[in-house]
Amino acid sequence: MRKTFAVLIALLGLAAAPAMAQPAGGFTAETVPAVHGEEIVLNAVPAGGETWTRVFGQVWARNVQRSTLYVVRPMSGRANGKSVIVIPGGGYMFVSIDSEGFRVADRLAAQGYTAFVLKYRVNPTPPTAEGFMADMAAKFGQLGKGELPDLPPAVDDLASAISVVTARAAEWKLDPKQIGAIGFSAGSRTLIRLIEQRKEAALLHHVGLIYPPMTQTVTGGPRPPLFLAIAAHDPLFKQGGLRLVDSWLKESDALEFHLYYGGEHGFGMMPKGTTSDRWIDQYIDWLAVQ
Repeated sequence: MRKTFAVLIALLGLAAAPAMAQPAGGFTAETVPAVHGEEIVLNAVPAGGETWTRVFGQVWARNVQRSTLYVVRPMSGRANGKSVIVIPGGGYMFVSIDSEGFRVADRLAAQGYTAFVLKYRVNPTPPTAEGFMADMAAKFGQLGKGELPDLPPAVDDLASAISVVTARAAEWKLDPKQIGAIGFSAGSRTLIRLIEQRKEAALLHHVGLIYPPMTQTVTGGPRPPLFLAIAAHDPLFKQGGLRLVDSWLKESDALEFHLYYGGEHGFGMMPKGTTSDRWIDQYIDWLAVQ
């Protein structure tokens, strides 16, 4: 177990995470917590074997089969009528619901945005900590060496989330023409596939891709203003270089691109002591002019 933790720390760039002070056996299964904000179930199926796990100072939801949209609202008097759907990553093995979900939503809500965190369906993983971590080490060891297979149910869940936010915009006092989305890693892959394949993409006013698969060439679909951020040391950047950027620019110059010297893959809202720590401030500044 200790060796597996060490492998994952290196792969995911988590050496600076505060939780590394915990012992290697500190993989903690949690009861699914009560979260702040309204919970909207997107597909009426049993929760099944879903578990929430605290590891590496983060919270991951895995074996998700019942997709859910969590509404994180601004404080009274701060709402600006704009909204962002947050799509965490996790390699389709889990949903990084904390660092790439609720923490992002909280920062957006503090600036007046109504944020929606999407917990989408993922592939099944072993129920035990040992089995899960071994599976993780094997699959994340291929990061930057091949393509992550698509997961159509995740795209379906994102399409449903966009439809719900659009349909209930008046109820939530939101501008239906100011709905955006931001995806992280596998979440950004899901967002790319939605842009290419689904009519709901036309409802998005702007999009963000944080450490996306840079090998992608976006084919078809709309080109809303794009914010893209990734670290130069990220295996996904080393694999694809500027291919995704070039592909987008062929169709639209509405692109802001940040390439950080440090940060590795999966920095999210976890401080790394590099300029990638400022991505959320830069994203919020960009949102303000959209």
